[in-house]
Amino acid sequence: MISPLSAFLLGILQGITEFLPVSSSGHLVLAQQYLHIKEQALLLDVWLHFGTLLAIFCVLYRSVWQLIDGAIQGGRHLFHQPSTYLKSPEGENSLLFLYVLIASIPTAFIGFFFKDTFEHLFEGNLLLLGTAFLFTALLLFLTKLKQHDPNHPGTGLSTLVALAIGTIQGIAIIPGVSRSGSTIALALLLGVGREEAGEFSFLIVIPAILGAMLLETMHGTAMLQSGGFLVPAIIGGVTAWGVGIFALKLLLRVVKHGTLYRFAYYCLFIGGLTLWIGR
Repeated sequence: MISPLSAFLLGILQGITEFLPVSSSGHLVLAQQYLHIKEQALLLDVWLHFGTLLAIFCVLYRSVWQLIDGAIQGGRHLFHQPSTYLKSPEGENSLLFLYVLIASIPTAFIGFFFKDTFEHLFEGNLLLLGTAFLFTALLLFLTKLKQHDPNHPGTGLSTLVALAIGTIQGIAIIPGVSRSGSTIALALLLGVGREEAGEFSFLIVIPAILGAMLLETMHGTAMLQSGGFLVPAIIGGVTAWGVGIFALKLLLRVVKHGTLYRFAYYCLFIGGLTLWIGR
């Protein structure tokens, strides 16, 4: 059974690592092994991710509202010159919503067909986990090579760019591969502007978290009704929400100033340490 203290500590860890590009799933695997949490671990992860989802709503509420407005307005123009509408200034929100949907397709495909495979493959395998941390470090290092021209803030999103970002988000189900780090890094490398890359990375995680929550909740309905599990889950979720707000604001500021690559040093350290422990 998960204790309230363990849930609180995992909530802090989730709130920090979900947004900072150091892989929340990789750190949760390490923490759950250290805290000897195996039973109910996946369902607790859902509650922790729900807390960080609320943090996204709080920090990026304007962008979230743009998505909602884009969905509503896009639906109205679905059968009335949709291409013309999307190219107009009035269709900007609907175009953003469309890109989020496009990015969600490969994420959902990879998650649905390969989630269990990766979870079993990486369960207790610190060598693979350490290698995944090093992969994240490499992606973050590459962003340092991308020069930023203030007069040319970026080429913006496109269908192919959204598909590519959604694909690497799906790959980030691998523990140790940072979801935020990989999606933001790839967006920057593909020419998307810094602020747009940061916000888009967290907008496309909304449907991913909601989908994961639905699947895990269906598998753990009995645990949700257990008072012994519900209290730690709420503690973990609320903690992840509060810490996540701070971490998300920090990361958006880091991306804006072009210093995302600095987190690569930490991923390099934790990856090397994990490989050494698992040798």
